[in-house]
Amino acid sequence: MDNAIYIVFSATPTGMGRLIRGATRNRYNHVSLSLSRDIRKMYSFARLHRTIPLYGGFVVESILRYQSFAGTAKVKICRVEVPEQELTYLHNDLERLWNEREEYIYNTPAALASLVHLRPAISKAYTCVTFVQGILSQYGLAGVIENDSPTVRALERRLVPYVIYEGPAPASAQDWGEDAYPAQTTTRYAVYTTARHFGRLALRVLTGAA
Repeated sequence: MDNAIYIVFSATPTGMGRLIRGATRNRYNHVSLSLSRDIRKMYSFARLHRTIPLYGGFVVESILRYQSFAGTAKVKICRVEVPEQELTYLHNDLERLWNEREEYIYNTPAALASLVHLRPAISKAYTCVTFVQGILSQYGLAGVIENDSPTVRALERRLVPYVIYEGPAPASAQDWGEDAYPAQTTTRYAVYTTARHFGRLALRVLTGAA
C-alpha cells in the first residue's frame, strides 16, 4: 500500500483559471488532493459544473477536467508520506465530506481575499487552498500550519521538497466517475444555483447558519 497522499497543483484550462493566473502572476491557480499516484481521482473545492463558474463546493474531480474542452493543463504533483493509521482517518474524513457535500460550499470571498493574503472564515466554506492546507495542518504533514498564507503560491513553495512530477496532466482516466463537471445545464439552473450559492454565503456571514 502506498502510504502517501498527492497534492496536485494545476493551471486549469478555463477562462477563470487564466484570469486568476494573470491576477496572481503564478503558474498555477488550483490545488487538489489525491489518494493515488495516477491522480485519476482528486478532492478539492471548485466549480461543480463547467458551465457555471461561480457555483462551487466540495468536489471529486476526474483528471479529465484537465484534459478536456480547452486543452491539457499543466500540473505539478507532490508526494507527501502519511502514517498508515492517519491515512485511514483521512479516508474516513474525505468520505464524510462527500456524504455531507451539500452542506459544504466554495468560499468565494476567501478566494478574492487571498489576493491580499486574508482568510475570511465562513462556516463549512473553503477554497481549494484552505481545504488542502487544512488537511495537511490537521494531520501534521509537510510542515504546513493553520496560519500559513492562504495562497496557491505559498503552498507551492512549502511543498517544493515533495515534488515528483511537473508537466502535462497524465492521461490516466477513461470516464468522469463521480465528477459532474461536464453535465449540461440550463441558463435557468445556472442563475438559480449561482444566486443560491451567494445567498448561502451571505446568510453564513450574517448568522453562521447553513
